[in-house]
Amino acid sequence: MRLALLLLLALAVSIALIVFPNIADQTLRIEAFGWIFETRQGTFIVALLALLALLWMLRGITGALFAGPGVAWRSLRMGSRKRREKKLRDALAQWLDGRGRVSPRTLKRCRGILPDWLIEVFQTVLTPANELPLPAEDQDPLITALAARIATDPHAEHTPDLATRKAHLEAWLNAHAGAPLAVSRLVDLAEEEGNLPLFINQLETEWKQGRRSAQSVKPRLVRACLKLAEQDSGQSMAFLRKAYRLMPDDPNVLVAYGNGLLASGDTKTVQRLWAGYLEQHSNDRIARLLLELQRADPMRNYRKLEKKPVEALNQAQRWLRAELAHAAKLDGLAFEQMQALADDCSCMMAWHSLGQWYEELAEYEKAANCYRQALEKQTAG
Repeated sequence: MRLALLLLLALAVSIALIVFPNIADQTLRIEAFGWIFETRQGTFIVALLALLALLWMLRGITGALFAGPGVAWRSLRMGSRKRREKKLRDALAQWLDGRGRVSPRTLKRCRGILPDWLIEVFQTVLTPANELPLPAEDQDPLITALAARIATDPHAEHTPDLATRKAHLEAWLNAHAGAPLAVSRLVDLAEEEGNLPLFINQLETEWKQGRRSAQSVKPRLVRACLKLAEQDSGQSMAFLRKAYRLMPDDPNVLVAYGNGLLASGDTKTVQRLWAGYLEQHSNDRIARLLLELQRADPMRNYRKLEKKPVEALNQAQRWLRAELAHAAKLDGLAFEQMQALADDCSCMMAWHSLGQWYEELAEYEKAANCYRQALEKQTAG
């Protein structure tokens, strides 16, 4: 900035001397210490400007000699410090605004104002996740960890493939042993790989160490246990029991666990579990499954529900009671209770059951009307 002002001043003086030559030709006389100096004003001003320029050059050369040849060459090649700082700020602002990437040339020009390791940090941060190279053996551990964190970010726009992310995480853990975030992302990677036993073991470890909350861990553990129960028939009940202990009120878990118990012949336990669940929750799927089990003794099971007032029964229990009455040949009660459920709650299941019953009685017009009502309720729901 100062150099620019001096150049502008010199240019203005030169223009003035050219426009007003009579001023430049006037005599300038200086007397000091017995000396007399006499010259033209134009010549004196030009000589003064040349002297100032010479002093500025000598100052720069002296500073470069004391700083060393490397700094002098960098200053000549890359420009002043303030100009490089401004270019870096502009490039970072452009990157932050999403207007483009910071060129490697801009970062190289900042080596005089930033430490070398910070330049590497900027280069790593500004590189897309899928373009980050795998870390070298002699790479700075800080850069290795930073590159791995960016490459394995689940919210990155373009993530590398699974093998590359795994290599980054392993390098991160080699550089910073036991890094909590690296361990956490390695757990997520195990789930993505399909290595469910390892995933369950590591996720439980993180949960016990307090790194993850129960709300985030339990659903993922349950999903893994249910998948393992499907894959490993020999250990399926162990995985189903584990899932049931984790989330006993989850309907999917309850259905899977109940089916596993049915396969082993424990029908009574299944009826107790599903009936107990319907006491607390209204679930159409479990109500249908429970109906298939209770059809073996519909009258006995109907009487259990009939003892309770209607206000104490939820929608699924009312539907189950009417279906059991129909199975026990109590058609009058069955139609009455199912019609009341359909009218009171606009229950799609109730309308569908009524349609089936009317179809069995060959009353097809009423059956069609009930099926239409069921379809409307299903579409509206």
